[in-house]
Amino acid sequence: FCFTVLFVTALTFTSAMNQNIAEIMCVFSKKNEGSRTTETSVSPKISNILEDLGCYLNSQGTENIYEPTKNVEVNVFEDVELRVIMNISEIISCLWFFKEKRACKPSLDSENRYVTSLAFSQIRETQAGKHTLSVISENSNYTIIFTVLVRSKYISEERKKPGKPYFRKSEKLDAIQCISESYPQPSLEWIFCKTPEESCPNKMHEEIGDIHGIQKVQHGLHEDELFQTYIWCCAVNELGRECTSLFTIDLNERHAAPLPELLLKVGEPLLIRCRAVYPNYRFRIKLSFENKELQQDRRFEGLEYQADHSAVRIQYAFASAAGRNDSGHYTCSSTVHPSQTALITVLEKGFINVTDSREDFEIGEEKFCFEVNLTAYPTIRCMWLFSQKTFPCEQSCSVDGLSISSKFCNHQHQPGVYVFYAENDDTVTTKKFTLYVRRKPKVTMQLTFKQISCISDSYPASSWIWRNCPELNSSNCTEEITEGIQNFLPERRSLGSWISSSALDIKETATTFSVECCANNSVGSACEKSFINLSVAGAVSSPPDNAAFYASAGFFLLFIAFLFLLIFHKYEKQFRYESQLQMIQMIGSSDNEYIYIDFSEFEYDFKWEFPRENLEFGQVLGSGAFGKVVNATAYGISKAGDSVQVAVKMLKEKSDTSEKEALMSELKMMTHIGSHENIVNLLGACTVSGPIYLIFEYCCYGDLLNYLRSKREKFHWTLTDIFKQHNFSFYHNIHLDRNSREDDFEITQPSQNINVASGSNGIMLYSEEDEIKHANRQMDEEEDFNVLTFEDLLCFSYQVAKGMEFLESKLCIHRDLAARNILVTCGKVVKICDFGLARDVINDSNYIVRGNARLPVKWMAPESLFERTYTMKSDVWSYGILLWEIFSLGVNPYPGIQVDTNFYKLIQSGFKMDRPYYATKDVYYIMQSCWALDSRKRPSFSWLVSSLACQLAEAEGAVYQNMEKSVSTHSSSYKNKPHVSRDKESLISTILP
Repeated sequence: FCFTVLFVTALTFTSAMNQNIAEIMCVFSKKNEGSRTTETSVSPKISNILEDLGCYLNSQGTENIYEPTKNVEVNVFEDVELRVIMNISEIISCLWFFKEKRACKPSLDSENRYVTSLAFSQIRETQAGKHTLSVISENSNYTIIFTVLVRSKYISEERKKPGKPYFRKSEKLDAIQCISESYPQPSLEWIFCKTPEESCPNKMHEEIGDIHGIQKVQHGLHEDELFQTYIWCCAVNELGRECTSLFTIDLNERHAAPLPELLLKVGEPLLIRCRAVYPNYRFRIKLSFENKELQQDRRFEGLEYQADHSAVRIQYAFASAAGRNDSGHYTCSSTVHPSQTALITVLEKGFINVTDSREDFEIGEEKFCFEVNLTAYPTIRCMWLFSQKTFPCEQSCSVDGLSISSKFCNHQHQPGVYVFYAENDDTVTTKKFTLYVRRKPKVTMQLTFKQISCISDSYPASSWIWRNCPELNSSNCTEEITEGIQNFLPERRSLGSWISSSALDIKETATTFSVECCANNSVGSACEKSFINLSVAGAVSSPPDNAAFYASAGFFLLFIAFLFLLIFHKYEKQFRYESQLQMIQMIGSSDNEYIYIDFSEFEYDFKWEFPRENLEFGQVLGSGAFGKVVNATAYGISKAGDSVQVAVKMLKEKSDTSEKEALMSELKMMTHIGSHENIVNLLGACTVSGPIYLIFEYCCYGDLLNYLRSKREKFHWTLTDIFKQHNFSFYHNIHLDRNSREDDFEITQPSQNINVASGSNGIMLYSEEDEIKHANRQMDEEEDFNVLTFEDLLCFSYQVAKGMEFLESKLCIHRDLAARNILVTCGKVVKICDFGLARDVINDSNYIVRGNARLPVKWMAPESLFERTYTMKSDVWSYGILLWEIFSLGVNPYPGIQVDTNFYKLIQSGFKMDRPYYATKDVYYIMQSCWALDSRKRPSFSWLVSSLACQLAEAEGAVYQNMEKSVSTHSSSYKNKPHVSRDKESLISTILP
């Protein structure tokens, strides 16, 4: 809607001399609609207009608090992003705080600094206020506080207003306060006229406060100052004026109709005034609710004598925060006046109800305006949209402010779809209108063999008349032609455009003649003339028979060639290489509002370059339509003299330019993603003087699917079963050092022994020496027992969830998460990979032709299958299918069900597979949660990691309890479990359902 993107960047530089003090730089940068670019990048491009907000250390101690000297000031509906960059060497955790906690997912930028951001798509007034980032590291805590002010303009340049004032009773005194919350700061005025536009005495006062970053102004008048018949409170600032009348039941005012209904929301203050005037003071008034007298603590009253000695009595009913039980009828009664009743309705939340039903309009050249009528509470903000442009929304309101109408006349007679957009603090609504503009026809004429064709573009559709003309320039074309005419059905090309056509067969009764075709509709008519000379055209219109044959043959061959090119293009498009793993950039608040980042525009960091002569190739690990993965020995990739087994990804020899560009883009993306223990990490690349090689970690046990299938005969539920079966003869083989094994799955933290080669993108060329040794050491059958246990299955699931949690933090979507794309290496460590170019998808039954692509249908989420939408929650669905594969030991999903129309209907109906044989009820619950049809109800990978960690801890506890009973003289450990302390276990239990 408003395409202004705003960034606030806080740059944190930690000092090596003092870990507790950080210098923070806050930068305000604004990019307007005129400078918006469609190029894709990791972060939106911004203009060079920068303003330093002047961050300073507000307080120092156990928690260092930083605040900018200037506030962030934006307009409602603008896109805003708060970004913080921290140069901290320690592992950090962080959270954003406003009205509730919000996850903070830091990533690394090109200079190895942590980056986190908080984005607002079309910011609202309710999002104004103090936004706090809390950062916790090992030695220091930091708090960065941004104050965001939202200008409360109502889109229209002609109608900008501050927040609508409201009334409440003062907490300590019998006084009435008028309050307005808006920005810029308003002033208040009390007006005692029938309407606020009249000129009459008023009282003005203001008292400035601050609520959620919006300037709050309030002023209270004591009850003895509020005896006037009419009381208005108006808020005024540079954007306009907004007034509210004090809701009054006046017993001296006779109403032909019931008093207007007063609407409130739960939590808003309730204030009703009952007023009566009598010649003397000998009368009483009271307010009752549903025929019951109000309690003493919910009412107060006053008495004033006027100049003519008459008495004015008032009584107020109030509630500091209205509840649903405050809805009902309030009756004002007197001992000398007839009583009157008003209805008060307290809503759970606000509403917008559009009352118009007509949506299609057809106009000519006359003046026309769209109009929307609606009822709403609280006040709305609105705009009109057409052809991706926004237009001001002018409102006119009823006295009670509930009935609103808006007109839009600036359509300039352009046909199309116009959208009215309205929102308040609780809801959003849109109303679409289609405008058809009547216009006279535009006619074009074409001459073909023995036929004249006329085509008309008009609205509405045209009818046709053909006439003979004495000569070409003659205006006297009166002889209507009725034979040899073919009128074709009109075609609708776009809104406000009908294409009509008519054809006239040419008769050879005369050698030369003129014809005229005329298109007519309700707006007007248009004609086109043509002179026909058959003595010239006849040679063309009557070719010899052999010429007709050759012409037909030529057209046929051209058609065949075109068809061949079309099929080739479709085939090429269908099987063009593209990495399944993609990094995205969010452009909205919804999960599916993103774009894929195009890494072809990024620079390649040559620090990743590895000498190709240091690679010694071995056997081919996999081969597909576009390339292959080959096992190789890399000499010196970690340090001089060392050799490492690696997997090299490459294209086939006859690869085209687009495939090379795709592989280079994948390389640049992998350098940006970084490394993690549970993904197949990039080690280096060869891009110079030869074919492109991507060098990855080598996983010695192949893919998880075949690994599970090969272990079916060796599956045992627990290690205890194995010991009993072998009479504990090899128990000593698994008595490993507990600490070294537990560290395998600790929460990732920087190691003191990390050997980092950092490029411009700040990604390690290789993680650590331990990884290389780990990848190269020979694991014999005794080390992993050559068996599989239930705890192994849990551990595989946990590791994949950890890897996907990491990819999710990097805004990466995998799109093909399955057991065939998980690799197993030494120590039963599993890693997520994307070796799609080396898979023969054409002959792989798991990939089904759907549309113009081969897709892993049985692993795809419904939104991906039916809407071609891929999100992180789509990967969660695929992860649930992967869990089913793991706990069935490699059975193909949906066994016995063919992929056909019935399969798609099953998925749409919410069908879920039964619990696999080796899954517990807790594991199956996780699977089912991953398969929620509504993607918003699927868990995050962080939740999956926590849940599986808890289950692993329980499984391990059960194993060692049983082992202690059987072998009391031995302690035991297990290398694959995540380290979960008692404190962490209790924390995890609190977040599980």
